[in-house]
Amino acid sequence: MLNSQEAQRLVDLVAHAQNHEAAIAAAEQAFSFLVDQLHILGESANGYPRNSIRADVWMEGRSLTHAADSFADAVGQWNQKQGEEQAARLAATMAMQIMAHYPEEIFPRILRHAKCCESIGMKSEAIENYHCIVADFGLLNLEEILDSPEPFIDSETKILTSMGEALTALQRLSPQELAETQLVLCERLNAVLRPEV
Repeated sequence: MLNSQEAQRLVDLVAHAQNHEAAIAAAEQAFSFLVDQLHILGESANGYPRNSIRADVWMEGRSLTHAADSFADAVGQWNQKQGEEQAARLAATMAMQIMAHYPEEIFPRILRHAKCCESIGMKSEAIENYHCIVADFGLLNLEEILDSPEPFIDSETKILTSMGEALTALQRLSPQELAETQLVLCERLNAVLRPEV
């Protein structure tokens, strides 16, 4: 059974642990529980969004995803980079189960996972994650957000920021793989997201 409250309780034990050893022990328990919840969520999600999903499953899945985000924060706070990478991967995977069609939910989690991979020397996996954001941005035709005369709403800012950071990372890690149009888009995103003061 899905249980986001228990997941959050276990994550809180990591965040509020008294010492490093207690944090590691709590993290192992939280990770094991969250992985089990991921499997239950995958079975319960019914292939969403292709198929329907029960509202309670969606709500619990969303809460579990946020618990996994908090878990990555808590593990990172204890300077456990490998654990943070695993937790960030878990959060992204959970989000994909129920929010795959919401790029504003997926892109920031994929970006975080990519940054975690990069920080522990998993360069090829980081590049792959950055490419996923860039590819989906193109497939979903999200560049049209930049053409809107209206101010960006929060979800659009999340999408554009993730895309800009992914392109910037690819320029640094694998510039030969970027097309000229992507380089131009990166400049455009930087100009829009970081206007000169």
